[in-house]
Amino acid sequence: MRISTSQIFSQSLNQINSSLTDVAKLNAMNSSQKKLNAPSDNPFGMGTVIELRAYDKTLSGYLDNCDAASSALSLADSILLEASEIITAARELAEQGATETYTATQLGMMAEEMAGYLDSLMTMANAQLGTDSVFAGNALNSSAYKTGLGVTLTNDTLSNASFVAISGELDSLSVSVRLGSDGVVGTDELDYSYSTDGGKTWTSATLAAGDTVFDLGPCTVELAAGTAVTQADDDGNGTGFIVRAAVVYTGSDTAMTVAISESSSVAMTTVGSDIFGGLDGNGNPYGDPNLFEIVADCIACLDNGDHAGVAEKVEALRQAQEHLEAANANIGAREKRIEYTSEAIARVRAITTNAISQVEDADAAQILVELEQANYIYQAVLNSSASIMRMSLLDYV
Repeated sequence: MRISTSQIFSQSLNQINSSLTDVAKLNAMNSSQKKLNAPSDNPFGMGTVIELRAYDKTLSGYLDNCDAASSALSLADSILLEASEIITAARELAEQGATETYTATQLGMMAEEMAGYLDSLMTMANAQLGTDSVFAGNALNSSAYKTGLGVTLTNDTLSNASFVAISGELDSLSVSVRLGSDGVVGTDELDYSYSTDGGKTWTSATLAAGDTVFDLGPCTVELAAGTAVTQADDDGNGTGFIVRAAVVYTGSDTAMTVAISESSSVAMTTVGSDIFGGLDGNGNPYGDPNLFEIVADCIACLDNGDHAGVAEKVEALRQAQEHLEAANANIGAREKRIEYTSEAIARVRAITTNAISQVEDADAAQILVELEQANYIYQAVLNSSASIMRMSLLDYV
């Protein structure tokens, strides 16, 4: 078999290139400390790594959701704890105001203090985590509550359904209204009077026949046409009501939920009206126990010297506090659920990371041994090829 010089040179170059490729590949592994630097290194292994990295990214997203939800719920938890303390103070104040041992001036001061509690509770209900509202449901960019006007009913001659609209702004804590004649709103001419100083002085006015809007100075109240009214007296009989500040819910009726695993999600925000109550957008009160309406009623009763009215709200405040604390317990349960889920996901991520490492990462000591061998082979090939390439016809003479 004859071997030409060109074949010898070609084979030598192939061996040099092959050895150099091995050295370059091992150098790349040594630099990156990874066995897989290109899909061609191990197509099956690279596919496994891609799948594991995608799964790890999904787990990372769940952990981010857990962190966000945990932060929001932790803030809500601390706020409700503070709110419960304020309700305790409001209950103590209401119990004092119900004893009939305080003067009208002292009750007025209590009303001012109770109004401060209402403002504090509203501020808490409007708490935000960054720019996201905590108690506005999934309306993250909206405040949960705003101020408005509402009514306190002094007896059962009227109901909330009797009121069509209340507008204006109060320059006092309340406006007390008494009807001065019997009749039907929207049909008869009706006399009435109102007081803006807790019943110390009264202003008389008349509702024209066919009219339904009562002018109360700083505000107006529209009653439904056809509402029957009776003359009020100093003993609380007859038709009367008190206009006072109210808190209106402006958030969503649905909480914001986030996925914390492949099969579960958790509400990271809370619907404020479920805890604090208040009025809806149409001016209708939410169901009992309605914390904001109870406190607002206390303010109206204290401002107008109604000891009996305040006494009725003491038990309602207790129920509202229990309701708020039960809601806080629910938030705490969600926090614990997120904590356990987050810990489980962290463990799974550690396993996933280890699996990726086993497929992708190189053994540093093994690479150094193989690199030394490859360099030795490369040098040997270079030396032998150099000897072969120096041969000529003179070597055979």
